[in-house]
Amino acid sequence: MQRGRRAERRGRLAEILCLVRLWGTWWRVIAPRLVGKRGAGFGEIDIVAKCGRILAFIEVKARASEYEALESITHQQRARLQSAAATFLAQSSTLAKYDIRFDAMIVSERLWPGRIGDAWQPE
Repeated sequence: MQRGRRAERRGRLAEILCLVRLWGTWWRVIAPRLVGKRGAGFGEIDIVAKCGRILAFIEVKARASEYEALESITHQQRARLQSAAATFLAQSSTLAKYDIRFDAMIVSERLWPGRIGDAWQPE
């Protein structure tokens, strides 16, 4: 299997594990894996979920360690996710009342995905 396909498959499995983790908690998944189509105005958002007054845009990373996963979320990737979140929110006025934050969910050698709330602040 090609390296790119293997990485994509690993990423999809990581997203599924993260969705299961969220569904087992107080988080309600609004949109799993939003992928903007050409001309839609936004890129890919792995997971959008809410809990209470918090609406989280969640980036999922599958890496050997939490450190590697957080380091792999580059400045450009954070900017793209923030732009995608803004476009998503503009298209859904009912979500404007929530406090927005950007989380990361890490799937590493551990058995269960970890979630890092407020992984970064919008710039």
